[in-house]
Amino acid sequence: MAMDKINGSPLLRQGILDRFRGAERGANQAGADPGSVADPNLGTTADKADISDAARRLIDLRQAVDAGRRALADLPDVRPEKVSAARERLATGFYNSVEVREAVADRVAGVVAGLDSL
Repeated sequence: MAMDKINGSPLLRQGILDRFRGAERGANQAGADPGSVADPNLGTTADKADISDAARRLIDLRQAVDAGRRALADLPDVRPEKVSAARERLATGFYNSVEVREAVADRVAGVVAGLDSL
C-alpha cells in the first residue's frame, strides 16, 4: 500500500521519503528490526494496520461467494433430468399444493431474514 499518498504526510516531501528508504535499507543490512527507523526526524515507531472483525467476515463471505460461483460454473446450463422432473411435477399439480407453498414461503422468509445479518 502506498502510504506516501496520504494528505499532510511528511512523506510527500521527496527528501524525507528518500532518507526513510535509505535508513530502512541500512537497518535491514545491519540485521536490525525492519520496523524500526533510524532517522530521528521520522521517529522510532513503526506504522501498524489491523483488520477489523467486520472486514474479516467480509473476506470470509467473499471467499464463500467465490467458491459458490466456481461450483456453479462447473454445472451445465441446462440439466435435462431436472427439467423433466419439474415438468412432471407441474403436470401433476404438485406445485399447487399447500405444503409446497408453505415450504417456498419459509425459504423466502429465511432468505429475507438472512439479509439483515449482512
